[in-house]
Amino acid sequence: MSRTKVVYKRLKVAWGYAYVSEDKIELYDKLKGRKHLEILIHEKLHLLFPDLDEKAIVRHSRELSSLLWKQSYRRVK
Repeated sequence: MSRTKVVYKRLKVAWGYAYVSEDKIELYDKLKGRKHLEILIHEKLHLLFPDLDEKAIVRHSRELSSLLWKQSYRRVK
């Protein structure tokens, strides 16, 4: 099982980045709610499927985050 490291920082150009070789995700530190869930899933999909094109990543991340959100999954600190 992977141990993806998630780092929150003030990003200027994107909401998130995935670093496949490091198994690391950087997320914009002000993301909240459903958008946070969507971007986290989006970046993890990049790590899991590095050859998948961006259009497919976006489609899958939106579908997965929508399903989870409708099932009341929320981030708890």
